[in-house]
Amino acid sequence: MSYYIGGLPALLRQRHNITAPPLRGCVSHLTEDAEFVISYNKTIGVTHGCPNLALSIRSATLYSPLPVDSLFDRGEQSLRVSVGFRSTDTHGVFLRSSSQASSVHDLQLSLADGYAVFNSDNYVVRSDKRYNDGSWHYLSAVRRPTGLELSIDNVRVTQGQSSDKRSLDRDMQGGNFTGCITNLYTRRPNQQLLPADLSLLSLTEDVVLGRCSLHPPSQTEVSPPKHEPLQAPAGSRCKRRHAQHGEYQLSGEHSWLSYNLPQQDLNYRPHFALDIKTNSSKGLILHAAGRGVVPLLALYLVNGKLRMSLGKNRIIQHKQKSNDGNWHRVQLSVEKSSFHLLVDGVRVTDGHLPDDAGSSLNFHNPVYLGGDPMSKTTKGHNVPMSSVIGCIRDFKLNEEDVGEPEASHVTLPCVDRFTEMGTFFGGGHIILDDYFFTTGSQFELAFELRPRYLTGLLFHVQNHNMSLDVFLNETEVGLEMNDGTGPVRLSVTPPESLCDGKFHMITVSKRSELITLAVDSTFEQRTLPSALYTTALDSVYIGGTTNQNRASVSSPFIGCLRNVNLNGRPVVFETGYRLFGSVGINSCPAD
Repeated sequence: MSYYIGGLPALLRQRHNITAPPLRGCVSHLTEDAEFVISYNKTIGVTHGCPNLALSIRSATLYSPLPVDSLFDRGEQSLRVSVGFRSTDTHGVFLRSSSQASSVHDLQLSLADGYAVFNSDNYVVRSDKRYNDGSWHYLSAVRRPTGLELSIDNVRVTQGQSSDKRSLDRDMQGGNFTGCITNLYTRRPNQQLLPADLSLLSLTEDVVLGRCSLHPPSQTEVSPPKHEPLQAPAGSRCKRRHAQHGEYQLSGEHSWLSYNLPQQDLNYRPHFALDIKTNSSKGLILHAAGRGVVPLLALYLVNGKLRMSLGKNRIIQHKQKSNDGNWHRVQLSVEKSSFHLLVDGVRVTDGHLPDDAGSSLNFHNPVYLGGDPMSKTTKGHNVPMSSVIGCIRDFKLNEEDVGEPEASHVTLPCVDRFTEMGTFFGGGHIILDDYFFTTGSQFELAFELRPRYLTGLLFHVQNHNMSLDVFLNETEVGLEMNDGTGPVRLSVTPPESLCDGKFHMITVSKRSELITLAVDSTFEQRTLPSALYTTALDSVYIGGTTNQNRASVSSPFIGCLRNVNLNGRPVVFETGYRLFGSVGINSCPAD
Protein backbone atom coordinates (compact mmCIF):
# COMPACT_ATOMS: atom_id res chain seq x y z
CA MET A 1 0.00 0.00 0.00
CA SER A 2 2.94 2.33 0.55
CA TYR A 3 6.69 2.37 0.35
CA TYR A 4 9.54 4.40 1.78
CA ILE A 5 12.70 5.68 0.15
CA GLY A 6 15.85 6.47 2.09
CA GLY A 7 14.67 5.56 5.59
CA LEU A 8 11.85 4.22 7.76
CA PRO A 9 9.76 5.39 10.72
CA ALA A 10 11.04 4.05 14.03
CA LEU A 11 7.91 1.95 14.51
CA LEU A 12 8.57 -0.05 11.34
CA ARG A 13 12.25 -0.41 12.21
CA GLN A 14 11.38 -1.92 15.58
CA ARG A 15 8.60 -4.10 14.20
CA HIS A 16 10.79 -5.67 11.49
CA ASN A 17 14.14 -5.45 13.33
CA ILE A 18 15.71 -3.23 10.66
CA THR A 19 19.04 -1.86 11.86
CA ALA A 20 20.54 -0.53 8.60
CA PRO A 21 20.99 3.25 8.85
CA PRO A 22 18.99 5.54 6.55
CA LEU A 23 20.49 6.60 3.25
CA ARG A 24 22.67 9.68 3.34
CA GLY A 25 22.88 10.58 -0.33
CA CYS A 26 20.88 11.65 -3.35
CA VAL A 27 18.10 9.99 -5.36
CA SER A 28 16.81 11.13 -8.74
CA HIS A 29 14.72 9.91 -11.69
CA LEU A 30 12.55 7.67 -9.56
CA THR A 31 9.98 5.81 -11.68
CA GLU A 32 7.24 3.33 -10.91
CA ASP A 33 6.46 0.53 -13.38
CA ALA A 34 8.94 2.27 -15.72
CA GLU A 35 6.28 4.79 -16.70
CA PHE A 36 5.78 7.67 -14.31
CA VAL A 37 8.05 10.03 -12.47
CA ILE A 38 7.06 9.77 -8.81
CA SER A 39 6.09 12.72 -6.65
CA TYR A 40 6.51 12.05 -2.93
CA ASN A 41 3.47 12.15 -0.67
CA LYS A 42 5.63 13.29 2.26
CA THR A 43 9.29 14.01 2.90
CA ILE A 44 11.09 14.18 6.23
CA GLY A 45 14.68 15.40 6.43
CA VAL A 46 14.91 15.67 2.62
CA THR A 47 15.97 18.73 0.61
CA HIS A 48 15.70 19.53 -3.08
CA GLY A 49 18.82 19.27 -5.16
CA CYS A 50 21.94 17.54 -3.94
CA PRO A 51 24.06 19.91 -1.83
CA ASN A 52 27.34 18.39 -0.72
CA LEU A 53 26.97 19.91 2.75
CA ALA A 54 23.82 17.87 3.32
CA LEU A 55 25.84 14.68 2.89
CA SER A 56 28.40 15.57 5.56
CA ILE A 57 28.51 13.51 8.75
CA ARG A 58 28.96 15.58 11.91
CA SER A 59 28.68 13.04 14.74
CA ALA A 60 30.11 9.63 15.63
CA THR A 61 30.48 7.01 18.32
CA LEU A 62 34.12 6.37 19.19
CA TYR A 63 35.67 3.19 20.54
CA SER A 64 39.19 4.46 19.82
CA PRO A 65 40.75 7.92 19.42
CA LEU A 66 39.62 9.96 16.41
CA PRO A 67 42.66 10.95 14.28
CA VAL A 68 42.48 14.61 13.22
CA ASP A 69 45.93 15.18 11.66
CA SER A 70 44.38 16.06 8.29
CA LEU A 71 42.46 18.99 9.83
CA PHE A 72 45.62 20.98 10.59
CA ASP A 73 48.19 22.69 8.38
CA ARG A 74 51.85 21.88 8.75
CA GLY A 75 53.81 24.29 10.84
CA GLU A 76 50.84 25.84 12.58
CA GLN A 77 51.95 27.37 15.85
CA SER A 78 48.42 28.04 17.11
CA LEU A 79 45.83 25.27 17.11
CA ARG A 80 42.16 25.51 18.02
CA VAL A 81 39.72 22.61 18.37
CA SER A 82 36.08 22.73 19.46
CA VAL A 83 33.95 19.61 19.86
CA GLY A 84 30.90 18.30 21.68
CA PHE A 85 31.58 15.13 23.66
CA ARG A 86 29.65 12.70 25.81
CA SER A 87 30.74 9.63 27.78
CA THR A 88 30.19 7.63 30.93
CA ASP A 89 33.68 6.08 30.91
CA THR A 90 36.33 7.39 33.29
CA HIS A 91 39.45 6.98 31.12
CA GLY A 92 40.19 7.24 27.43
CA VAL A 93 41.37 9.39 24.54
CA PHE A 94 38.68 10.62 22.18
CA LEU A 95 40.63 12.94 19.86
CA ARG A 96 44.30 12.90 18.84
CA SER A 97 46.70 14.55 16.41
CA SER A 98 50.14 13.04 16.53
CA SER A 99 51.55 12.90 13.02
CA GLN A 100 55.22 11.97 13.16
CA ALA A 101 55.75 12.76 9.49
CA SER A 102 55.03 16.46 9.79
CA SER A 103 55.66 19.38 12.04
CA VAL A 104 52.12 19.35 13.40
CA HIS A 105 52.26 19.50 17.17
CA ASP A 106 50.96 16.62 19.25
CA LEU A 107 47.45 17.31 20.50
CA GLN A 108 45.23 15.11 22.60
CA LEU A 109 41.82 15.41 24.25
CA SER A 110 40.89 12.76 26.77
CA LEU A 111 39.25 11.81 30.06
CA ALA A 112 41.36 10.79 33.05
CA ASP A 113 39.37 9.61 36.06
CA GLY A 114 36.44 11.50 34.57
CA TYR A 115 38.35 14.82 34.35
CA ALA A 116 38.73 16.42 30.92
CA VAL A 117 42.38 16.66 29.89
CA PHE A 118 43.95 18.69 27.08
CA ASN A 119 47.62 18.14 26.40
CA SER A 120 49.94 19.28 23.64
CA ASP A 121 53.69 18.71 23.63
CA ASN A 122 54.71 19.00 27.29
CA TYR A 123 51.79 21.12 28.44
CA VAL A 124 48.69 19.75 30.17
CA VAL A 125 45.39 21.33 31.28
CA ARG A 126 43.05 19.33 33.46
CA SER A 127 39.51 20.35 34.42
CA ASP A 128 38.60 20.79 38.07
CA LYS A 129 35.39 18.73 37.71
CA ARG A 130 34.42 15.44 36.13
CA TYR A 131 32.57 15.25 32.84
CA ASN A 132 31.84 11.53 32.46
CA ASP A 133 28.19 12.02 33.47
CA GLY A 134 26.72 10.88 30.14
CA SER A 135 25.51 14.40 29.28
CA TRP A 136 26.66 16.47 26.35
CA HIS A 137 29.40 19.01 27.00
CA TYR A 138 31.06 21.39 24.58
CA LEU A 139 34.83 21.80 24.76
CA SER A 140 37.11 24.38 23.17
CA ALA A 141 40.88 23.84 23.31
CA VAL A 142 43.49 26.36 22.10
CA ARG A 143 47.24 25.88 21.83
CA ARG A 144 49.38 29.00 21.59
CA PRO A 145 53.15 29.43 21.90
CA THR A 146 52.50 30.78 25.40
CA GLY A 147 50.58 27.70 26.59
CA LEU A 148 47.20 26.02 26.52
CA GLU A 149 43.67 27.27 27.08
CA LEU A 150 40.63 25.11 27.74
CA SER A 151 36.96 25.99 28.26
CA ILE A 152 34.05 23.60 28.76
CA ASP A 153 30.41 24.68 28.49
CA ASN A 154 31.58 28.31 28.23
CA VAL A 155 33.50 28.06 31.52
CA ARG A 156 37.24 28.78 31.35
CA VAL A 157 39.62 26.20 32.83
CA THR A 158 42.95 27.21 34.42
CA GLN A 159 45.87 28.07 32.11
CA GLY A 160 48.07 25.19 31.02
CA GLN A 161 51.04 24.21 33.13
CA SER A 162 54.05 22.05 32.48
CA SER A 163 53.55 18.44 33.50
CA ASP A 164 55.26 15.11 33.54
CA LYS A 165 53.76 13.29 30.56
CA ARG A 166 54.48 9.90 32.12
CA SER A 167 52.06 10.65 34.95
CA LEU A 168 49.42 11.48 32.36
CA ASP A 169 50.04 8.19 30.58
CA ARG A 170 49.52 6.36 33.89
CA ASP A 171 46.24 8.21 34.40
CA MET A 172 45.04 7.18 30.97
CA GLN A 173 45.34 3.45 31.61
CA GLY A 174 42.03 1.64 31.72
CA GLY A 175 39.60 -0.43 29.68
CA ASN A 176 38.12 0.29 26.27
CA PHE A 177 36.77 3.81 25.98
CA THR A 178 33.33 4.56 24.55
CA GLY A 179 32.20 8.08 23.81
CA CYS A 180 30.40 10.31 21.34
CA ILE A 181 31.49 13.45 19.56
CA THR A 182 29.63 15.96 17.43
CA ASN A 183 30.23 19.25 15.64
CA LEU A 184 34.02 19.14 15.50
CA TYR A 185 35.50 22.51 14.49
CA THR A 186 39.11 23.44 13.81
CA ARG A 187 40.06 27.06 13.12
CA ARG A 188 42.28 27.50 10.08
CA PRO A 189 43.01 30.55 7.91
CA ASN A 190 40.42 31.18 5.18
CA GLN A 191 38.42 28.17 6.34
CA GLN A 192 34.64 28.26 6.17
CA LEU A 193 33.26 27.97 9.68
CA LEU A 194 31.57 24.58 9.34
CA PRO A 195 31.91 21.42 11.42
CA ALA A 196 34.24 18.83 9.98
CA ASP A 197 32.83 16.09 7.75
CA LEU A 198 33.94 13.05 9.75
CA SER A 199 33.47 10.73 6.79
CA LEU A 200 36.51 12.35 5.13
CA LEU A 201 38.88 11.42 7.96
CA SER A 202 41.02 8.29 8.00
CA LEU A 203 38.89 6.18 10.30
CA THR A 204 39.14 2.70 11.73
CA GLU A 205 36.37 0.17 12.33
CA ASP A 206 36.19 1.47 15.90
CA VAL A 207 34.31 4.58 14.75
CA VAL A 208 30.57 4.45 14.01
CA LEU A 209 29.53 7.45 11.98
CA GLY A 210 26.26 9.32 12.17
CA ARG A 211 24.91 8.22 15.54
CA CYS A 212 25.68 8.23 19.24
CA SER A 213 25.50 5.12 21.42
CA LEU A 214 27.22 5.00 24.80
CA HIS A 215 26.46 1.31 25.31
CA PRO A 216 26.07 -1.83 23.22
CA PRO A 217 22.66 -2.00 21.52
CA SER A 218 21.32 -4.50 24.04
CA GLN A 219 21.89 -1.97 26.82
CA THR A 220 20.77 1.22 25.15
CA GLU A 221 17.74 2.97 26.40
CA VAL A 222 14.95 1.85 24.09
CA SER A 223 11.27 1.64 24.90
CA PRO A 224 10.39 0.90 28.54
CA PRO A 225 10.32 -2.74 29.70
CA LYS A 226 7.45 -4.52 28.07
CA HIS A 227 5.60 -4.94 31.37
CA GLU A 228 5.80 -1.23 32.29
CA PRO A 229 2.42 0.44 31.82
CA LEU A 230 1.70 3.84 30.44
CA GLN A 231 1.66 6.43 33.17
CA ALA A 232 -1.97 7.45 33.76
CA PRO A 233 -2.77 10.75 32.01
CA ALA A 234 -3.27 13.73 34.29
CA GLY A 235 -5.72 16.58 34.15
CA SER A 236 -9.14 16.93 32.57
CA ARG A 237 -9.87 14.92 29.49
CA CYS A 238 -10.98 16.62 26.28
CA LYS A 239 -14.08 15.33 24.56
CA ARG A 240 -13.41 13.93 21.10
CA ARG A 241 -15.72 14.71 18.21
CA HIS A 242 -15.02 12.15 15.47
CA ALA A 243 -13.01 9.31 16.96
CA GLN A 244 -14.71 5.95 17.36
CA HIS A 245 -15.26 4.97 20.99
CA GLY A 246 -12.72 2.50 22.33
CA GLU A 247 -10.60 2.26 19.17
CA TYR A 248 -6.91 1.39 19.64
CA GLN A 249 -3.97 0.47 17.48
CA LEU A 250 -1.75 -2.34 18.78
CA SER A 251 1.40 -1.10 17.08
CA GLY A 252 4.07 -3.54 18.28
CA GLU A 253 4.58 -7.06 19.53
CA HIS A 254 4.70 -5.77 23.13
CA SER A 255 1.50 -3.69 22.81
CA TRP A 256 -1.30 -4.35 25.29
CA LEU A 257 -4.33 -2.89 27.03
CA SER A 258 -5.50 -4.13 30.43
CA TYR A 259 -8.99 -4.04 31.96
CA ASN A 260 -10.40 -4.81 35.39
CA LEU A 261 -13.84 -6.31 34.80
CA PRO A 262 -16.58 -7.26 37.30
CA GLN A 263 -15.81 -10.74 38.63
CA GLN A 264 -19.44 -11.86 38.48
CA ASP A 265 -19.65 -10.99 34.78
CA LEU A 266 -16.25 -12.46 34.02
CA ASN A 267 -17.05 -15.84 35.59
CA TYR A 268 -20.73 -16.42 34.81
CA ARG A 269 -21.28 -17.24 31.12
CA PRO A 270 -19.00 -14.42 29.87
CA HIS A 271 -19.70 -13.17 26.36
CA PHE A 272 -16.92 -11.04 24.77
CA ALA A 273 -17.21 -9.11 21.52
CA LEU A 274 -14.81 -6.88 19.60
CA ASP A 275 -13.92 -5.66 16.12
CA ILE A 276 -10.44 -6.35 14.77
CA LYS A 277 -8.58 -5.26 11.64
CA THR A 278 -5.13 -6.72 10.90
CA ASN A 279 -2.72 -7.95 8.26
CA SER A 280 -0.80 -10.06 10.79
CA SER A 281 -0.72 -13.81 10.34
CA LYS A 282 -0.02 -14.50 14.02
CA GLY A 283 -0.56 -12.76 17.35
CA LEU A 284 -2.47 -12.62 20.61
CA ILE A 285 -5.74 -10.65 20.65
CA LEU A 286 -7.47 -11.27 24.00
CA HIS A 287 -6.49 -13.31 27.05
CA ALA A 288 -7.42 -13.82 30.69
CA ALA A 289 -5.75 -16.13 33.21
CA GLY A 290 -7.82 -18.64 35.16
CA ARG A 291 -7.46 -21.19 37.92
CA GLY A 292 -8.66 -24.76 38.16
CA VAL A 293 -10.18 -26.70 35.29
CA VAL A 294 -10.12 -23.76 32.83
CA PRO A 295 -6.68 -22.13 33.22
CA LEU A 296 -6.88 -19.76 30.26
CA LEU A 297 -9.20 -17.89 27.93
CA ALA A 298 -7.43 -16.75 24.77
CA LEU A 299 -8.33 -15.39 21.33
CA TYR A 300 -5.47 -15.27 18.83
CA LEU A 301 -4.36 -15.60 15.21
CA VAL A 302 -2.37 -18.46 13.70
CA ASN A 303 -1.73 -18.53 9.93
CA GLY A 304 -4.22 -15.68 9.62
CA LYS A 305 -7.06 -17.71 11.15
CA LEU A 306 -8.81 -16.87 14.41
CA ARG A 307 -8.61 -19.39 17.23
CA MET A 308 -10.17 -19.58 20.68
CA SER A 309 -8.52 -21.59 23.43
CA LEU A 310 -9.57 -22.59 26.94
CA GLY A 311 -6.35 -24.49 27.58
CA LYS A 312 -4.56 -27.45 26.03
CA ASN A 313 -6.69 -29.63 23.75
CA ARG A 314 -9.61 -27.14 23.98
CA ILE A 315 -9.17 -25.11 20.80
CA ILE A 316 -11.65 -24.13 18.10
CA GLN A 317 -10.76 -22.32 14.86
CA HIS A 318 -12.45 -20.26 12.16
CA LYS A 319 -11.83 -21.80 8.72
CA GLN A 320 -11.43 -18.54 6.80
CA LYS A 321 -8.48 -16.17 7.14
CA SER A 322 -9.26 -12.88 8.84
CA ASN A 323 -5.97 -11.00 8.29
CA ASP A 324 -7.09 -9.20 5.14
CA GLY A 325 -6.89 -5.65 6.51
CA ASN A 326 -10.66 -5.35 6.85
CA TRP A 327 -12.75 -5.02 10.00
CA HIS A 328 -14.19 -8.26 11.39
CA ARG A 329 -16.67 -8.66 14.26
CA VAL A 330 -15.55 -11.40 16.64
CA GLN A 331 -17.68 -12.86 19.44
CA LEU A 332 -16.63 -15.53 21.94
CA SER A 333 -18.40 -16.95 24.96
CA VAL A 334 -18.23 -19.70 27.56
CA GLU A 335 -21.28 -21.68 28.64
CA LYS A 336 -21.85 -24.47 31.12
CA SER A 337 -20.51 -27.30 28.97
CA SER A 338 -19.37 -25.57 25.77
CA PHE A 339 -17.64 -22.53 24.34
CA HIS A 340 -18.41 -20.61 21.13
CA LEU A 341 -16.67 -18.46 18.51
CA LEU A 342 -18.42 -16.37 15.85
CA VAL A 343 -16.68 -14.34 13.14
CA ASP A 344 -18.84 -11.90 11.18
CA GLY A 345 -21.89 -13.81 12.36
CA VAL A 346 -20.57 -17.18 11.16
CA ARG A 347 -20.44 -19.70 14.00
CA VAL A 348 -17.50 -22.03 14.38
CA THR A 349 -18.08 -25.62 15.52
CA ASP A 350 -18.53 -25.41 19.28
CA GLY A 351 -15.92 -26.57 21.73
CA HIS A 352 -16.89 -28.81 24.64
CA LEU A 353 -16.05 -28.69 28.34
CA PRO A 354 -16.07 -31.81 30.51
CA ASP A 355 -18.16 -32.14 33.66
CA ASP A 356 -19.88 -28.77 33.16
CA ALA A 357 -16.55 -26.99 33.81
CA GLY A 358 -18.08 -23.74 32.57
CA SER A 359 -20.14 -23.58 35.76
CA SER A 360 -17.04 -23.15 37.93
CA LEU A 361 -14.98 -20.58 36.05
CA ASN A 362 -12.30 -18.77 38.02
CA PHE A 363 -10.91 -16.14 35.63
CA HIS A 364 -9.23 -13.20 37.32
CA ASN A 365 -8.25 -9.66 36.39
CA PRO A 366 -6.70 -8.08 34.52
CA VAL A 367 -8.12 -9.08 31.14
CA TYR A 368 -5.74 -8.12 28.32
CA LEU A 369 -6.13 -7.08 24.73
CA GLY A 370 -2.86 -7.61 22.88
CA GLY A 371 0.31 -9.23 24.16
CA ASP A 372 1.07 -10.99 27.43
CA PRO A 373 3.22 -8.43 29.33
CA MET A 374 4.63 -10.85 31.92
CA SER A 375 4.63 -13.94 29.65
CA LYS A 376 2.84 -15.82 32.42
CA THR A 377 -0.78 -16.15 31.28
CA THR A 378 0.01 -17.91 28.00
CA LYS A 379 3.14 -19.79 29.06
CA GLY A 380 2.87 -23.51 28.40
CA HIS A 381 -0.40 -23.25 26.44
CA ASN A 382 0.97 -23.13 22.86
CA VAL A 383 -0.52 -19.66 22.41
CA PRO A 384 1.38 -16.63 20.98
CA MET A 385 2.82 -14.32 23.65
CA SER A 386 3.30 -11.37 21.30
CA SER A 387 0.48 -9.03 20.34
CA VAL A 388 -1.25 -9.04 17.02
CA ILE A 389 -0.40 -5.91 14.99
CA GLY A 390 -3.58 -4.09 14.08
CA CYS A 391 -6.61 -2.18 15.33
CA ILE A 392 -9.23 -3.17 17.91
CA ARG A 393 -12.45 -1.34 18.69
CA ASP A 394 -15.83 -1.69 20.39
CA PHE A 395 -14.69 -4.13 23.08
CA LYS A 396 -17.70 -5.40 25.07
CA LEU A 397 -18.49 -7.87 27.82
CA ASN A 398 -22.07 -9.18 27.96
CA GLU A 399 -23.10 -6.51 25.42
CA GLU A 400 -21.84 -3.67 27.65
CA ASP A 401 -18.92 -1.38 26.79
CA VAL A 402 -15.96 -2.17 29.03
CA GLY A 403 -14.87 1.49 29.16
CA GLU A 404 -11.32 2.85 29.20
CA PRO A 405 -8.38 0.51 29.90
CA GLU A 406 -6.73 0.58 33.32
CA ALA A 407 -3.29 0.67 31.70
CA SER A 408 -1.69 0.32 28.28
CA HIS A 409 1.67 -0.03 26.60
CA VAL A 410 2.78 0.96 23.06
CA THR A 411 -0.71 1.68 21.77
CA LEU A 412 -1.86 4.50 19.53
CA PRO A 413 -5.17 5.71 18.15
CA CYS A 414 -6.26 3.72 15.12
CA VAL A 415 -5.92 5.92 12.04
CA ASP A 416 -8.59 4.15 10.07
CA ARG A 417 -10.52 7.20 8.91
CA PHE A 418 -9.59 10.75 9.88
CA THR A 419 -5.92 11.74 9.99
CA GLU A 420 -3.92 14.95 9.83
CA MET A 421 -0.25 15.85 9.57
CA GLY A 422 1.52 15.97 12.91
CA THR A 423 2.95 13.78 15.68
CA PHE A 424 0.68 12.01 18.15
CA PHE A 425 1.91 11.49 21.72
CA GLY A 426 0.06 8.69 23.48
CA GLY A 427 2.09 8.71 26.68
CA GLY A 428 5.54 8.27 25.15
CA HIS A 429 8.09 10.92 24.29
CA ILE A 430 10.85 11.86 21.85
CA ILE A 431 14.46 12.71 22.69
CA LEU A 432 16.45 14.81 20.25
CA ASP A 433 20.16 14.17 20.82
CA ASP A 434 23.16 16.18 19.64
CA TYR A 435 21.00 19.30 19.66
CA PHE A 436 22.27 22.86 19.93
CA PHE A 437 19.68 24.47 22.16
CA THR A 438 20.59 28.12 22.42
CA THR A 439 18.85 30.68 24.61
CA GLY A 440 20.97 33.67 23.71
CA SER A 441 19.92 37.29 23.40
CA GLN A 442 17.27 36.15 20.91
CA PHE A 443 15.45 32.85 21.10
CA GLU A 444 12.11 31.47 19.92
CA LEU A 445 10.32 28.13 20.28
CA ALA A 446 7.00 27.85 18.42
CA PHE A 447 4.63 24.94 17.87
CA GLU A 448 0.97 24.03 17.50
CA LEU A 449 -0.84 21.61 19.79
CA ARG A 450 -4.18 19.92 20.21
CA PRO A 451 -4.34 18.11 23.57
CA ARG A 452 -6.48 15.22 24.71
CA TYR A 453 -5.64 15.85 28.37
CA LEU A 454 -5.06 19.28 29.88
CA THR A 455 -1.97 18.45 31.95
CA GLY A 456 1.34 17.24 30.52
CA LEU A 457 4.96 18.08 29.76
CA LEU A 458 5.55 19.56 26.31
CA PHE A 459 9.28 20.44 26.21
CA HIS A 460 12.10 19.86 28.67
CA VAL A 461 15.78 20.82 28.38
CA GLN A 462 18.22 20.71 31.28
CA ASN A 463 21.95 20.63 31.85
CA HIS A 464 24.18 21.82 34.66
CA ASN A 465 23.59 25.55 34.04
CA MET A 466 20.30 25.92 32.20
CA SER A 467 16.78 24.46 32.23
CA LEU A 468 13.61 25.16 30.29
CA ASP A 469 10.18 23.56 30.71
CA VAL A 470 7.01 24.23 28.72
CA PHE A 471 3.93 22.40 29.98
CA LEU A 472 0.16 22.25 30.31
CA ASN A 473 -1.41 22.53 33.75
CA GLU A 474 -5.19 22.32 33.47
CA THR A 475 -6.49 25.74 32.36
CA GLU A 476 -3.06 27.31 31.77
CA VAL A 477 0.06 26.92 29.66
CA GLY A 478 3.17 27.25 31.82
CA LEU A 479 6.82 28.13 31.30
CA GLU A 480 9.69 27.75 33.76
CA MET A 481 13.19 28.84 32.83
CA ASN A 482 16.42 29.05 34.79
CA ASP A 483 19.64 30.22 33.14
CA GLY A 484 21.68 30.07 36.33
CA THR A 485 20.44 33.34 37.83
CA GLY A 486 17.25 31.95 39.35
CA PRO A 487 13.95 30.54 38.06
CA VAL A 488 11.51 32.62 36.04
CA ARG A 489 7.93 31.39 35.72
CA LEU A 490 5.20 32.48 33.32
CA SER A 491 1.68 31.20 32.72
CA VAL A 492 -1.06 32.06 30.26
CA THR A 493 -4.73 31.16 30.59
CA PRO A 494 -6.23 31.31 27.10
CA PRO A 495 -9.73 32.80 26.83
CA GLU A 496 -10.94 29.70 24.96
CA SER A 497 -10.45 26.12 26.10
CA LEU A 498 -7.64 24.16 24.49
CA CYS A 499 -10.17 21.31 24.28
CA ASP A 500 -12.11 22.90 21.40
CA GLY A 501 -10.70 20.44 18.85
CA LYS A 502 -8.57 23.09 17.13
CA PHE A 503 -4.80 23.46 16.96
CA HIS A 504 -3.45 26.30 19.09
CA MET A 505 -0.19 28.17 18.57
CA ILE A 506 2.26 28.28 21.50
CA THR A 507 5.27 30.62 21.30
CA VAL A 508 8.13 31.08 23.76
CA SER A 509 10.40 33.97 22.77
CA LYS A 510 13.27 35.86 24.34
CA ARG A 511 14.43 39.29 23.24
CA SER A 512 17.42 40.44 25.27
CA GLU A 513 16.20 40.33 28.89
CA LEU A 514 12.49 40.03 28.07
CA ILE A 515 10.86 36.58 27.85
CA THR A 516 7.35 36.11 26.42
CA LEU A 517 4.91 33.20 26.52
CA ALA A 518 2.03 33.44 24.04
CA VAL A 519 -0.97 31.18 23.45
CA ASP A 520 -2.59 32.27 20.20
CA SER A 521 -3.09 36.03 20.74
CA THR A 522 -2.89 35.98 24.56
CA PHE A 523 0.54 36.51 26.13
CA GLU A 524 2.47 37.24 29.31
CA GLN A 525 5.95 38.77 29.65
CA ARG A 526 8.62 38.84 32.32
CA THR A 527 12.06 40.42 32.66
CA LEU A 528 14.93 38.03 33.26
CA PRO A 529 17.51 38.77 35.98
CA SER A 530 20.20 38.98 33.30
CA ALA A 531 20.76 38.54 29.59
CA LEU A 532 23.11 35.59 30.12
CA TYR A 533 24.00 33.88 26.86
CA THR A 534 23.57 30.14 27.18
CA THR A 535 24.27 27.45 24.60
CA ALA A 536 23.47 23.88 25.53
CA LEU A 537 24.53 20.94 23.42
CA ASP A 538 22.20 18.50 25.06
CA SER A 539 19.12 16.35 24.78
CA VAL A 540 15.72 17.92 24.16
CA TYR A 541 12.75 16.00 25.57
CA ILE A 542 9.42 16.41 23.77
CA GLY A 543 6.15 15.07 25.16
CA GLY A 544 7.56 13.80 28.44
CA THR A 545 10.76 12.65 30.10
CA THR A 546 12.18 9.47 31.56
CA ASN A 547 13.07 11.30 34.79
CA GLN A 548 9.91 13.00 35.99
CA ASN A 549 11.63 14.48 39.06
CA ARG A 550 13.58 16.93 36.90
CA ALA A 551 10.59 18.45 35.14
CA SER A 552 7.93 20.94 36.24
CA VAL A 553 5.15 18.48 35.36
CA SER A 554 5.61 14.74 35.79
CA SER A 555 2.83 13.44 33.53
CA PRO A 556 3.35 13.05 29.77
CA PHE A 557 1.57 15.06 27.13
CA ILE A 558 -1.33 13.28 25.43
CA GLY A 559 -2.30 14.77 22.10
CA CYS A 560 -0.92 16.11 18.82
CA LEU A 561 1.96 18.47 18.06
CA ARG A 562 2.82 19.93 14.68
CA ASN A 563 4.91 22.68 13.03
CA VAL A 564 7.59 22.70 15.75
CA ASN A 565 10.16 25.43 15.08
CA LEU A 566 13.23 26.42 17.07
CA ASN A 567 14.79 29.77 16.21
CA GLY A 568 12.99 29.79 12.89
CA ARG A 569 14.10 26.30 11.86
CA PRO A 570 11.71 23.34 11.71
CA VAL A 571 12.46 20.54 14.19
CA VAL A 572 12.40 17.26 12.27
CA PHE A 573 11.56 14.30 14.51
CA GLU A 574 12.73 11.72 11.99
CA THR A 575 16.43 12.61 12.18
CA GLY A 576 18.72 12.24 15.21
CA TYR A 577 15.97 11.22 17.59
CA ARG A 578 15.08 8.45 20.02
CA LEU A 579 11.51 7.34 20.51
CA PHE A 580 10.14 6.00 23.80
CA GLY A 581 6.75 4.39 24.21
CA SER A 582 3.61 5.38 22.34
CA VAL A 583 4.42 8.05 19.76
CA GLY A 584 3.07 8.23 16.21
CA ILE A 585 5.52 10.25 14.12
CA ASN A 586 3.73 10.49 10.81
CA SER A 587 0.09 11.33 11.52
CA CYS A 588 -2.42 12.57 14.06
CA PRO A 589 -5.96 11.26 14.40
CA ALA A 590 -8.47 14.00 13.71
CA ASP A 591 -10.50 14.69 16.83
